[in-house]
Amino acid sequence: MVDKQAAVSQAVNELPAQQPQLAAQHLNSCVSQFRELSPKVSKYVYDNGQEYKMICLSGTIPMPYKGNTYNIPVNIWIHSDYPTQAPIVLVTPTKDMQIKPSKIVDGNGRVYLPYLHEWKARQGYDLISLVNILCMEFSSSPPLFARSSAVPPRPKPTYQPPQQARPGYNQYPGYNQPNNVPTIGWNVSNQQHQQHPPPPPPQSSGIGSGFSQKTLAREDTQEIIKNSMASKIEDDLKQRYKIFVDRYEAEMNALRQQEQELVAGKEQIVDILNRIEEEKIKIRETIELFKTKDGELREFLSQHERETEENQVDKQIEPKTALFKQYLNLYAEESALDDAIYYLAEALRNDVINIQVFLRNVRSLARKKFMVRALMNKVREQTNKCEVK
Repeated sequence: MVDKQAAVSQAVNELPAQQPQLAAQHLNSCVSQFRELSPKVSKYVYDNGQEYKMICLSGTIPMPYKGNTYNIPVNIWIHSDYPTQAPIVLVTPTKDMQIKPSKIVDGNGRVYLPYLHEWKARQGYDLISLVNILCMEFSSSPPLFARSSAVPPRPKPTYQPPQQARPGYNQYPGYNQPNNVPTIGWNVSNQQHQQHPPPPPPQSSGIGSGFSQKTLAREDTQEIIKNSMASKIEDDLKQRYKIFVDRYEAEMNALRQQEQELVAGKEQIVDILNRIEEEKIKIRETIELFKTKDGELREFLSQHERETEENQVDKQIEPKTALFKQYLNLYAEESALDDAIYYLAEALRNDVINIQVFLRNVRSLARKKFMVRALMNKVREQTNKCEVK
């Protein structure tokens, strides 16, 4: 077993395989269960003459048939991109065997199976499953049979004409009675009391023997044809039954998968409905809360509506003295001048005005800002003097 694992590793590295770990795992599993298979790297020749280096699993696989187990020699060719591409299976008969063409095996020994045609690596298709399917298919329809050995022809019987029988003797064909043997009670004169010998056994002539041989050969041929037709009908019925079973198994698998998806979808829908009910409860509670707050707000506004009309907001922030009011207005004017200079710079950057217009307006605004800043300083000084007093 260790030697086969080493051979598998050597073959996978020599090929080399696109997925070496997965290929080595499948090969080791296959050769561990079917120990008559051995891996090697060889060249596979296609029908068009092109050669490709592949891994070949060569050996025999067991085939149970009518209570006995037979070993079927096969070659399983594995591509470098395995398991993406399906293997190639060939039946390799020995010199004393002959290929029996069928629906799954052609005259050259190439094996065709739905498992190979529908090869899907992502769904778990692998070598060990392929070999097990080969054993089952070969058991229902053996791909090989033993060559018939030459049967030596039967010797033709020679025709011997019957000899003339003398009266008074027990005359058989091919037997001559000697003359010196006396006759006992068989005289010609006393024929009324003569005892006749028993009739000789039937001697088949050459013509009769040939006729019986032809009849037997015809009966054997009819028996062979009948057995062949019965075997063909049996194989055909098995194949149709298998196709029928496979089709309905595929339909049942699809229905089971749909059932699982529907059950999972039902659980998701129930979960969604439960969350919707929870959200509805939360929304109702929120609506009740909003209604309560809206009533409180309306009650508050109705109570303080007159106070709001009497107490205007602008009057609440009006400065108490003329100096503070003047300082506030100067600060607002300075901020406005800063904004004007900023937007003049943006207009120059976006090519809305030229440099001459920008400089002329900035000079004017800067002069105004300087005067406002100087006046603010004077107002601040007067305010500080008033606070000190």
